Amino acid sequence: MANGLTVLMMWFLLFCRRKNRESLHVGDKIYDGIAIVNLVGALSETIAFLVDGKQFTGSRQINYISNSICFIGTVSMGMLWCMYVELRIYRNYKRMVQKAGVEIFPWLVEVIMVLCNLFGTGIMFKISGENVYQRTAGALVGYISLVIYFAYSIYLVYHSKKQGVNLNFFPVIYFVGPCFAGVVIQFLFYGITSSWVLVAVALIFVQMQSYAESLYMDELSGLYNRRYFNAVLAEKKIASQKSLYGIMMDVNDFKCINDNLGHSTGDKAICTLGNILIRSIPDAGMAIRYAGDEFIVLLSGVDTERVLATMEEINHNLSRFNESGIEPFHLSVSMGYTEFGTEDDAETFLMHMDEKMYEEKRKYHMRKKSAGLENKV
Repeated sequence: MANGLTVLMMWFLLFCRRKNRESLHVGDKIYDGIAIVNLVGALSETIAFLVDGKQFTGSRQINYISNSICFIGTVSMGMLWCMYVELRIYRNYKRMVQKAGVEIFPWLVEVIMVLCNLFGTGIMFKISGENVYQRTAGALVGYISLVIYFAYSIYLVYHSKKQGVNLNFFPVIYFVGPCFAGVVIQFLFYGITSSWVLVAVALIFVQMQSYAESLYMDELSGLYNRRYFNAVLAEKKIASQKSLYGIMMDVNDFKCINDNLGHSTGDKAICTLGNILIRSIPDAGMAIRYAGDEFIVLLSGVDTERVLATMEEINHNLSRFNESGIEPFHLSVSMGYTEFGTEDDAETFLMHMDEKMYEEKRKYHMRKKSAGLENKV
């Protein structure tokens, strides 16, 4: 019954998420992946319960496979959760990929142990001749891995605030609390299933809280919005221990994309640029959709050289996108950067960025006019 409820909740969650969002970003795919893994895990555990102790052709193999899927699924959710938290907080695809090399290690250890267990080693669990499942000492590795993942996700949230760019508002406890309770119950009370259903409850909690905090997010681009930008600068004014640079950019000829290709294509262009920025900014960066076709990248604790390298990386990834030809439009941006001064406020910071950006914008139009391309997309 618990696993059946889990399947129903995960199906409903996935259905609502698909129905209520304008676009699909990397973070959405990871969150959906957690829900799908939870759904598959609940189904696998149900099969394991049904075949346990039964003897028919292939029953022992089914018992091994279904329980192996449960072990791998459990640790997979922990790893995916940490990746989601990383991306959800920083909106930085490059950072997530870099950290994934470390985050995957507990998952890899668990998968190798489970695969070895399939050869009858009994490292994680064993199936008796009567087809009865019994976990062994190696199962403890999975529980330890989950606790490590939960602790790391909490660390990510509370550490991000100290870095001077990110605010501490992500509802990490909404997920970790119920999931940790489920792990403890299932570890202490052998034969009781609680983890999948409590993960389902946790995912719904996080989804509900994320809806409440959507005032900080721009759904179309997948980036933070202007409200979050203002909140970050308010925090920066209180604790200005690190340097903070801002890069403002404006999409060149965005009106032509809307006029010639339609507003739905214009929305796709905004979404595409959001994904490109997530993949372009460094570990210390955060991308924001400020207004319309204007975007800002904030870089904390860096120098001018790193700022220029970031701008070059953005242009490089835009060129790669344009060369791919996967969309009917090309994207380019005019960028200007400035440092947040000790006496600056949000308005002054924006004004300086805006001035630098429009210098580049004027140069762009002058180059285009001299080339005779003034009215072409």
